[in-house]
Amino acid sequence: MARVATVEPRPPFDFAMALAYFRGSPSAILESVEGETLVRAVRLDGQPTLVSIRGVGTVTEPRLEVRTDAPGGAARLEEAVDFVRRTLRTDEDVGELEAIAARDAVFGQIVRRFRGLRLLQIPAAFETLIWAILGQQINVTFARKLKGALVECYGDRLRSGEREYRVFPEARTLAELEPADLTPLQFSRQKAEYVVRVARVCARGELDLESLADASSEAAIAELVKVRGVGRWTAEYTLMRGLGHRDLIPAADLGLRKVIAQHYGLAGTATEAQVRELAAGWAGWRSYAALYWWFALQERIPPETSPLPIGDG
Repeated sequence: MARVATVEPRPPFDFAMALAYFRGSPSAILESVEGETLVRAVRLDGQPTLVSIRGVGTVTEPRLEVRTDAPGGAARLEEAVDFVRRTLRTDEDVGELEAIAARDAVFGQIVRRFRGLRLLQIPAAFETLIWAILGQQINVTFARKLKGALVECYGDRLRSGEREYRVFPEARTLAELEPADLTPLQFSRQKAEYVVRVARVCARGELDLESLADASSEAAIAELVKVRGVGRWTAEYTLMRGLGHRDLIPAADLGLRKVIAQHYGLAGTATEAQVRELAAGWAGWRSYAALYWWFALQERIPPETSPLPIGDG
């Protein structure tokens, strides 16, 4: 029997915009947008569970309907609600973004365009870290293909009605592999080695990703880059998308450098130093800025000469 709960995010909260992000994001191969509902198979208390989220409010009076039909009763529904609050950042007060918008006209246009979009999280830090490794030095289309192959071969399956959903493989599952097991999936030898190595250090408890959620960003980065195959860009991405760190900018990211150069009128592609210099003005919210700029790139939003309109909710 399906169980349903209601979540009331802090406004402004634009669930329709979150759906638009998931529809187009290369990382979102396990998120299914079905009409106006977001469906994702995740592990709750270690068990594969299907969670459905539907927006039933507005931007200014947001409400979400959370549904799961997994066994476990009220306790499992409460875990599903906690999952929604964490991954959609429903309780975050984003009012300070308006102050940033007032100080930086260019970024302000993007803030207004994406009003109500939160720092959307990938459900598990391990999945985020592996996705970041897959994306190193290759285009996102091919990285998406690699992630899909990994899930197809090693992820759990969960059936609901006539549909089958996949769950990202756990660290202990990938830790049992040898790098040679991944090369038939078009992984390079080096990328296969990195994935297996990271899985093993996580499975053995040598790298406790969840403990990094409450660490300072620099301390967490320092811990992550100890692992071979993890550089600063990978660490920054993992912390902002998988562990909720709100003030990081993966400034070496080529997509960020391109879209920021385009909007700020910089010649060619911005340098990492230029991105970090601009991002100093977004302090406290640099992870939001990164997500917004990626979304602007994804949606091919051109530079504007005047502020973009704010949605009416």
